[in-house]
Amino acid sequence: MGGWDQRYLGFGAFPEALSPLEIEHFFTASAGEAAAISGRRTSVNRLAFALQLGFLKMTGRSLNSVEIVPPAVLEHLGRQIGVPPPRVASIRAFYRRRRTLFDHQESARQALGCGPLNDHAERGLTAYLRREAAAAYDVTELMTRARTWLVGRHYVLPRERDIRRQAVAARRHQEQRLFSAIEAAAPLSARQDWFAKLAEAREPDQITHLEWLSSTPATRSARALEEQLKKVEFLRGLGADRVSLADLPAAGLAFYGQRIMTRKVGALGLIKEPRRTIELACFLRLTLQRLMDSSLVLLDHQIAAQWREARERAADGQTGRLKRFRGLIGDLSTLAGDESLDADGLRARLATLLEPFQPELQISQVAAIRQELAQRQSELDRLLRAAKTAKLKTPAGHKLAEALAVLDQVGGTAAGVLPAGAANPFGPSWRSLLDQPDRKAAMNCYRAATVMLMKRAIRNRLVTAPDSLSHQAPGDRLIPKAIWDRDRGRLIRNLSLPPTAEKYLQRLEVGLEAGLGALAAAVEAGEITIEGDAVRVPRRKPAPTDPRVESARRGMIAAMGIHELSSVMIEVDRLTRFSWKLLGRPARSEKELVTLYGGLLGLGSDMSVAELARKIPSVDADSLGQMVLRLETDGRLRVANEAVLGFMRRHPVANLWGRGLNASADMMSLEATRYLWSARLDPRRRTFAIGTYAHVLDQWGILYDQPIVLNRRQVGAAIEGSLRQKQVDHLEKVAVDTHGHSHFGMTLGKVVGFDLTPRLARLKTRKLHLPTRFAGVVPAVLKPLIAPAPISRRVIGRGWEELLRLGASVKDGWYPATDALDRYGAAARGDAVYEAGAALGKLLLTLYLCDYLGNREFRYEILDLLNQGEAVHSLQRAIHNGSIPAKRGRTTQQLEAISGSLTLLANIVMTWNTHHIQRTADRDPSAFSNDVLAHIAPIGHGHINLRGVMTFDLGHNRSALLGLPITAAAQG
Repeated sequence: MGGWDQRYLGFGAFPEALSPLEIEHFFTASAGEAAAISGRRTSVNRLAFALQLGFLKMTGRSLNSVEIVPPAVLEHLGRQIGVPPPRVASIRAFYRRRRTLFDHQESARQALGCGPLNDHAERGLTAYLRREAAAAYDVTELMTRARTWLVGRHYVLPRERDIRRQAVAARRHQEQRLFSAIEAAAPLSARQDWFAKLAEAREPDQITHLEWLSSTPATRSARALEEQLKKVEFLRGLGADRVSLADLPAAGLAFYGQRIMTRKVGALGLIKEPRRTIELACFLRLTLQRLMDSSLVLLDHQIAAQWREARERAADGQTGRLKRFRGLIGDLSTLAGDESLDADGLRARLATLLEPFQPELQISQVAAIRQELAQRQSELDRLLRAAKTAKLKTPAGHKLAEALAVLDQVGGTAAGVLPAGAANPFGPSWRSLLDQPDRKAAMNCYRAATVMLMKRAIRNRLVTAPDSLSHQAPGDRLIPKAIWDRDRGRLIRNLSLPPTAEKYLQRLEVGLEAGLGALAAAVEAGEITIEGDAVRVPRRKPAPTDPRVESARRGMIAAMGIHELSSVMIEVDRLTRFSWKLLGRPARSEKELVTLYGGLLGLGSDMSVAELARKIPSVDADSLGQMVLRLETDGRLRVANEAVLGFMRRHPVANLWGRGLNASADMMSLEATRYLWSARLDPRRRTFAIGTYAHVLDQWGILYDQPIVLNRRQVGAAIEGSLRQKQVDHLEKVAVDTHGHSHFGMTLGKVVGFDLTPRLARLKTRKLHLPTRFAGVVPAVLKPLIAPAPISRRVIGRGWEELLRLGASVKDGWYPATDALDRYGAAARGDAVYEAGAALGKLLLTLYLCDYLGNREFRYEILDLLNQGEAVHSLQRAIHNGSIPAKRGRTTQQLEAISGSLTLLANIVMTWNTHHIQRTADRDPSAFSNDVLAHIAPIGHGHINLRGVMTFDLGHNRSALLGLPITAAAQG
């Protein structure tokens, strides 16, 4: 079993809605199962036994629930067995004798080869969960993996509490191992000092060191860089650089470390051991890495600022040069009119006039900027000291290593001049400045050249920082070699891939041959055409308008009525308790709850805190500002989103919109001030903006969101969001546009378990790639589309092992997909892993294009998924249609809070719409058939006032939202 057919494992009763595909998959008997069914005496017994078989295949458990069996399941079984099914039935209707029930359950287990969990299997499950706990930190996730392991080995699932007990024990075992590693890295005295130092107040601002470490720089100034480096030195003084925790993935470090950020200082002493030591160690290490990342970003900005200022000074100098050249032209004009001069006198006068301009003939505009940069020695020295504090590591033989060695050697001399013949690792463009007679000025230019080379090396990840998260060496971000060698078989099985490239290519060749045949059939049928070496796909014709859908949509809106956003938030909160998730508890008062709603609007909409304070009369601006800060630091927005989306998906109408197995991923830009670190110029809107990258499920909810920098490849974000979302056990397809696709990204997506399905630009010029020694038949009609150079099997085989290691590292959270795709971009050409991934990605793209071009229904499905995402963006744009001010979005955490709040507000609106669509359809099923409801989307917002005065009247919802007893609510 794998993927979507595991979604109901562990269920004790039928889910609320089963799709026809799922009913057919689980409740269709094989030949052996049909023989066992036919052996039952009566038609009722045959139907009941078939029901037990299907339910055991679907859930891994025997059917004991007394709830009503879905009629669609009974109809399918009746057709299969040849008996008329009852319209309404429960397990009680089938079994009058308990003994018959037990006999059917045991016979079903025997027919499927399933047995109870014995001692040997329990020991195997314990060992498996202990290994999986190294990369799974949530008990619920471990329980899901335990069910998969048990069913895959043909064991009947035990009770949920027994599975939970095993998962909790595995987590505790892993935490004890982690605690032992921390003990080995930090002595007891150092660990005891952590809490005292973090709780200690700083002078002169009297805030604790914990609050100081959590504060963010307000600007990108030199003082901000200096402050960040002070924090780095403070953490190194606590030993955070020695707590490496090499066996803990980055996702695990964030899981434990972020818990400290959500606690008050006084609460740290209440945490029990070993959890307190683990959380403190992970917090110190994580904070050190994030501070080092932000320091390197600030260093990059500071170098860019120095270059910009030097360019401005050089431009100012151009004004003086222009005046001198104008004077020269005037002198030349006067000289041209002087007839008293002979030829020798004219030449002498010309030489005198041109002599002051000779040096300027040797200086280009770039050289002038470099000269200006070299004159700012104090700033250059400060930047070089910051790089030394960061402890940057440069690969042996790199130009920057050579330049830094020269500076270290010359820096120790009293003269401070560049020795003649000093190595020039910067290229010929700096030669004239380094070879000038003034050796002190040459030394200044050498420092400037080193700083610019350092900027380029940091930006291209050519230098590493041991205490950084994003600037580690690529090998340090993968699963450690010792763990990979020990668990290689298990990790590869989790990827569902063969251990060798040749076996995978043989499987792929079968799909390629079938795909080419289907594509050739589509060409011969005239569904697509080939003109020369280009393929032409006909435009999609608009679907005919169904008057029933428009009438039903108008009826829905009329039944819903006009509502304020505030009342929508209150109702969805009553149904989902998202406010409890955001606060970690019920709100203590009505004012706190309203302030939470206001803070959520302050982050997720374009309304400022001051504007919200005017629109929400019951709260003040200071309280709203504090709540915004809390939402930014607590990191609970994703949990709240999962609660809201989970409730939305429980409505039967959601299963009419999609199967919940596919999604689209795309970016939406949010206008921002140019002074935000991550702001870039949006080429479409021509304004500075940041991006929010959203994964939209085919059932309309937003699965996952993350902030993203504009004008960068989005394939890493597409893969990362698909892996980290927790709403769907296994996504099958993720539709993206051209920006979300690359050949290497397509391979990585396949390796970690799903298909990237892009809508590609320049589709007609795309080529089909085939591997060397392709054994299949290439239809003659497709030969103009075949790329001339075949894909080398040897290239794929050479990088296969490390490609699997990379995939396992990304899937288990060691290496974020966003960073991995930055590392293995086009600049990684020549790397064995990149070459293997890019080559395999071309084959996977060929297989996909055969389906996309040759199967019209499949092509329309991908386009519909992307259109769904665009439609959800229109709702998000209605909620947030302004600019992000400079006071927000300074850090990654703040950007995540803005993106997460916008996602939560959009999901709240869609959930409210879904709930009322379902209620309206339930009241009058005859007026809203399923085929009509399937075309009514929950993204409408014209009937919801998203602006205006916000009146949060809890009314009869007060007791439910505040967690009060009924009597207390009545008294209040």
